[in-house]
Amino acid sequence: MTGWSGTGPAPALVSGSGIYIHLPYCVSRCEYCSFVVSTDDSSRDSYLAALEEESALVARETRGAAFDTVYFGGGTPSRIPLADLARLHAALARHFRLLPGAEVTLEANPDDVARVPVAAWKEAGVNRVSLGVQSFSDRELAAVGRRHDARAARSALETLLAAGLSVSGDLILGLPEQTPDTFARSAQELAGSGVDHVSVYLLETEKSRTIEEDRRLRPERYLSDDAQADLWLEMSGMLARAGLAHYEISNWARPGREARHNLKYWRREPTLGLGVSAHELWDGRRRANVSALAVYIESIGKGKRPTALDQPIGAEAAAREKLMLGLRLSDGVPGSELETFVAGSPDTRLRGDYEAWREEGVLEERDGRVLFSERGFLLSNEVLCRFV
Repeated sequence: MTGWSGTGPAPALVSGSGIYIHLPYCVSRCEYCSFVVSTDDSSRDSYLAALEEESALVARETRGAAFDTVYFGGGTPSRIPLADLARLHAALARHFRLLPGAEVTLEANPDDVARVPVAAWKEAGVNRVSLGVQSFSDRELAAVGRRHDARAARSALETLLAAGLSVSGDLILGLPEQTPDTFARSAQELAGSGVDHVSVYLLETEKSRTIEEDRRLRPERYLSDDAQADLWLEMSGMLARAGLAHYEISNWARPGREARHNLKYWRREPTLGLGVSAHELWDGRRRANVSALAVYIESIGKGKRPTALDQPIGAEAAAREKLMLGLRLSDGVPGSELETFVAGSPDTRLRGDYEAWREEGVLEERDGRVLFSERGFLLSNEVLCRFV
């Protein structure tokens, strides 16, 4: 595939579909992780072979479709040997029609950037890297079991940017031992590093039993919810001044550098999901693969996709999803469509709550579209859950 080099503005493309590939192998599990991962890589060769087989199975129902994004997620995709990554990308190019200029993203741990020749990632087809920085405070990184330190994160960013790759950096707000000053410094350093995309996630303590218990026993290690809200708003203003626009709840980007693959999810565009626990939206159906690694490999060996979920999306569900996902974006959704949904909802409290959200400034209207205010993004969960 002749892909975008990652240098200069991303090219304008005929829109295509997306492919997500889950690579679950990690050296260790971070305290906050809720994804399907494995710290035992003894099955890796079998798993990679199964991924190639699944791509061949899926290709039968995608004939004629074109794809302009590929996303290697995990897990820790940067741990996959270069030859295996190149072979997997070649298999995708063989089974699917990948458009020239396709965005090909690899999630990476900072430690791995020093371990591999980054130019080889580009040769394997990668032109964008999502780097799990999380923090530039060694104390915070150690508190959640990250393998890298701040020095490794800085070095990785320099290496990736020098190689001409498009780089996105992740941060987490709410880590144990984090203070307002340390978070602000991390955000400022990442914004000034030269990355063209930043993702900031609130630590979801309820998804980790260890962290949830630690916060209960040692609350002094954690920022209060009000402090996190203040820091979020300050950070978003700082990122805007640095040229990074807030385009989705957790994501900021320079013009033209939004994550094209992730935008497909929020816009309900067709995406395939390959690998254990992978989800997809294709041909009006939502599907999800099983979450058990051994079951996934065994099922593929029998020549069938290991789906745990396969259901059609009816018109009502599609309309609800369009609003719920569209509201995540800074340009929101058509006000007329949202009004129609609220008026017809069986949720008798939704009308009153919707009006309250408007009056309180959680939601705003602009050019006929309804969208979250900057402060409203902080309350988005309580709004969006009403559309599930």
